[in-house]
Parts: sequence; C-alpha cells; structure tokens
Amino acid sequence: MKFATYICVLLLAVTSPAFAASDGLDLPDIGDSSATALTPADEERFGREMMRSIRHSGRLLTDPEVEEYIQQLGYRLVSASEQPAAGFRFFVVSAPSINAFAMPGGYIGIHTGLITASRSESELAGVMAHEIAHVTQHHLARSFERAGQMNLPMTAAVIAAILLGASNPQMGEAALAATMAGSTQMQLDFTRSNEREADRVGIQMLAGAGFDPQGMPGFFERLQQEYRYASTALPEFLSTHPVTLDRIADARNRAEQYPAAHAADSLNYQLVQAKLRVLEARNLNVLARQYRDALTDSRGVDAAVERYAYALVLLRQRDYAQGRELLAALRRADPGRIAYLLALAELEAADNRAAVAEQIYREGLQLHPNNGLLTLALAAHLLRGDQHAQASALLREHTRNRTAVPRAYELLADAETRSGNKGIAHIALADYYHSLGETQTAIEQLNLARRSGGMDFYYQSLLEAKLAQFKEESRPTSRH
Repeated sequence: MKFATYICVLLLAVTSPAFAASDGLDLPDIGDSSATALTPADEERFGREMMRSIRHSGRLLTDPEVEEYIQQLGYRLVSASEQPAAGFRFFVVSAPSINAFAMPGGYIGIHTGLITASRSESELAGVMAHEIAHVTQHHLARSFERAGQMNLPMTAAVIAAILLGASNPQMGEAALAATMAGSTQMQLDFTRSNEREADRVGIQMLAGAGFDPQGMPGFFERLQQEYRYASTALPEFLSTHPVTLDRIADARNRAEQYPAAHAADSLNYQLVQAKLRVLEARNLNVLARQYRDALTDSRGVDAAVERYAYALVLLRQRDYAQGRELLAALRRADPGRIAYLLALAELEAADNRAAVAEQIYREGLQLHPNNGLLTLALAAHLLRGDQHAQASALLREHTRNRTAVPRAYELLADAETRSGNKGIAHIALADYYHSLGETQTAIEQLNLARRSGGMDFYYQSLLEAKLAQFKEESRPTSRH
C-alpha cells in the first residue's frame, strides 16, 4: 500500500468522529504486534513523511522552553511504559484547539490549546499517556492491517487534515469526508477497542511515572461536562476521542486500582502554561490588566508564576524597566531557575544591553554547565552581535559527541558560514537535516561539503563517516 493510502487509513482509525462508546465489556489486550502488516522501518518512514508535511505547514511551535518541557514530560511517561527504550518524538503544534495525536514512528503532537486548557500537570500527562499508548500498543500499525483491503482514495492532501481541523474543524472534516464515507462497522469496532486499551495502558503509565492516575478520567469528565450543552463546535479532542459517561466511569475504576496520588504541579509546568498564554495572546493590554490584578491576591508559587507572566507581557510591550524589576526579583528568589534567566537576558538584549544579557547567559551556564537552552540562547545572542567565532566555538563543543536538537546544528551552520568555513557549515547542515529525518537532503549537504574542501583531517574523516552512515540509513528496507 502506498504512503497516501496509509495516511487515509491512519486518519480513519485515529481521527474519525464516528468513535463510539465502550460497550462495558472487559476487552482483551490487542496490543500484540506479532501480526501487524507494518514493520518498524515502515512506521518510521511514514512518520517522517507526515512530520515533514506538518513542519512545512508552518504550524510547529518552535519556542525552545516549551519544546524541552514537553519532551521531558513525554520521556518521563515513556520511561514508565511497557517499552521504555522505544524512540518517541514529542512536538507542539501552535493551535488553540484542545487536542493531541499520535503518528507512526512514535511522533506525538500536542496542541498549545491542550497545554493551556489543562488544570493540572497530571491532566496534561494523562492525555499524553493516552497518545503514547496508541503507539506502544501498535494501534496505528493494526489500523493499517485492518483497513488494508479497503479501496481508499490515493490523496496525500489528507496528511494536512489534522492541522486544518486544528484551526477550522469544518475544513478538516471536509478533507476527510471522502475517505470516511463507507467505512465498515469492523473498523469502528476496532477503534472502540483502541480507545479502551489506550485508556487502560495510559493510566498505568501515569501511575508509574508518579502522576495522579485520576488525571486522565478527570480531564475527560471536565471536558464532557463543560461541552455537553455547548452550541459551539466541540474541542477537537472530543471529536477525535469521544468521551461518554461509560468511558469516564471505566477510566475512573481503572485509576482507582492504583494508590491515590496527590502529585503537585511542577513549577516548570506552570511557567510553560503562563508563557504560552502570553505568546498566543490576542490582546496584550487585557492580559496585562488581568495579571496586574491577580498579583494583588497571589501568594507563594502562584505569585511567582503571575509575576513571570506579567514580566513577559511587559517585555512584549517594551516596558523594560518594570519587566526588569519583576524578573530581577524572581531571579533573586530562585537564582537557578532557567526560565527567569532566559527571560531576563532576552529583556536586556531587547533593551540594547547586549553585554548584560551575555553576562546573564554565562552566569546561567556556570550554574547549569552544558545546558542546551542556555547554550543555544547564548549562541544566538553572539551571532546577533557578529561574534561568530565565539558562537562557533561554543556550538562545536555543544554538538561534539552528543545528539543535539536541530536548532543547534542550524546555528552552527550559520556560525561556520559567517566564519568562512563552508565545508564545516555543510556538515552542520547535514546534521540539521538528518535530525529532522530528511536523510537524502543530509547526504546532499555532505556531498557539497566534499566539494567545498579546505577541511582538516578530523572534519574530512567525520564527513566520510557520516556519509557512509546516512547512505546506509537511506537504503530501502525489504518487506517480508
């Protein structure tokens, strides 16, 4: 089956609004992968293709702090799963809708609207655990297997339906209408079982990771109650994962099998929520007034979060003096908090105090050696100040003997290009594209590096080793 057909099958299985309620029966574990028609290599390839399509849509949120928080939360859950060594990639879609989705190859997408709508870290973790379970239980591969005999339209446009639905549910629904028409009862029954099992496995994962297992059913119940009589469109999560009283009751019963947990929200969770509300605010003046009023009644951690959010608003409004006062006070109270260091350094740079900003970054790295967020922020700051040699040295050290985030290689390529090291810049771009799953483009960059010349023995050897590795990875795998 070709790639476009697979996408249609996947969306039928995961995003069909025809999902129905549990029948109340205790269903068997359907997560056995022994008979799936899709190999792990196939899943990885399909996942990369879908991820490329989403990336090119421009809907990915690229804020490093939010990305890192979601990655860490996701890996904490995966470590408590039945497949702790499985490779997962978590990413954030900039969309106000309350939704999350799983794709082949362990790609898990989280909408910003879900993060801000959650009322506790356990709620957010509960939805993520549910999506992780869809992958660990091989639901996507089994959807491919079950629907393999269907005569589905061969259209790659369906890939974008997930994101179209995020901003306009009617558009997403229309894009899927042709493929959804005529789907069989067998397929719908199968998706009921998927949802039941994803709930069960996800709740087990939640408890194992130290979160409140009631976070998942609690979130489902709150959405179901809030939108039961809604005249507006349902949150996308309810369209793709319909929640009924029976399903909520079943999830609560399963959660009660684990010891009660009162997991406190991490401060990082609260700060990421606050930052997203500022980043996606439509009216900063209204938001500033809300935070200013809230500060008069807040105490303790709540006050710190409110001050941080208010300072971010002031930064966007270019009220640097008041924002500096708030962030400096937060830093004094919690000197090692990376979010405060990054925000204060950004404010100083925006206020044309580049030397002060650089000092804050370097002081942060003294407290947190090799920290990725601080390193990349400092490197970008150095590049803005035309200190490309310093940026290059910093990024070479950061990327040597480790797998870095794509942004690190992108910045390194920029620094090397400005320093006149074209061959090394192409190697960095090869690592950048490889980290995005675009191996063929990475090979092209290595060939350009070869032709550029001018590299010492170390980089020439590194180039040849990477070229051999990437070519091996790009070879098609045989199907059995």
